[in-house]
Amino acid sequence: MTTYPCPCTAATVAIVNLTALDNGTWQDAFQFGTPTDFTWDLIGQNFIMEIKANRDDTDVLLTLSTDDLTIVVVDAAQRVIALQVPPSVLAAALIPGDYVYDLVMYDNSVPPVRVPLMQGIVCIKHGVTQD
Repeated sequence: MTTYPCPCTAATVAIVNLTALDNGTWQDAFQFGTPTDFTWDLIGQNFIMEIKANRDDTDVLLTLSTDDLTIVVVDAAQRVIALQVPPSVLAAALIPGDYVYDLVMYDNSVPPVRVPLMQGIVCIKHGVTQD
């Protein structure tokens, strides 16, 4: 698990490059803020990550979210989320290569408050062990 700065005090998003293999479940966990800071939490927050071929592309190749449980809030008090992407979902959307993404946290207010947390490159690699 990786710890990142608190989004409410950071002026910019964290640049985090990710790698996943196409032959297994993509699992990554992220903790935001410092582990001993209990002044904020993830209660009532949702998350969405869009993956595209490049930043200027309008076509979304894969969307991960708390709505479809490909992003899960593991511990709201400790501000931990996890990616849980089945290999079938990953392989159906992305062939091995490099893509861009960003991860946005949003609440249920109208209009929702949207906080970009992370962005970077997702590198999908072809796994050695196949079915």
